[in-house]
Amino acid sequence: MRLTTAHVAFALALGLATITAPALADDHKMTEEGRAAVSAFVAGVHGGPDAIAPLLAPEYQIMRSNGVGYGRAGYIEHGVGTVKSGPDFALDELVATQEDDVMVVRYMLSVEETIQGKTVAKRAPRLTVFRKIDGQWKVVAHGNFASIE
Repeated sequence: MRLTTAHVAFALALGLATITAPALADDHKMTEEGRAAVSAFVAGVHGGPDAIAPLLAPEYQIMRSNGVGYGRAGYIEHGVGTVKSGPDFALDELVATQEDDVMVVRYMLSVEETIQGKTVAKRAPRLTVFRKIDGQWKVVAHGNFASIE
């Protein structure tokens, strides 16, 4: 049998399909896992210091668009914002990547929030890093790029 360009193209396409199909399933699973972890983090912020504390890794840090940053204790004591919208927030453009026990999630968050009495831009990019500790995703670092009025 003589192989034609069409045969080679078909074989290549078939081979790529079998390689990318599991990868797409993994990407979807990772996106959903990232969405769940970020949603828990936002709900923790809504719940205040007592709700957010168990979600933060010991090495937690935050950096905001205005240059203010905190470590874990400072964030819990002075830096937790107030999410007014409660469970009504939107995550979109979410991309999650994972290597071993570390997951990085970048996304756009739409939420009504104030930080130390100042209004935060309703929709803005965020970057959150998680580490799996005892089977649960804990927040290691958070970049909040929302402008603070």
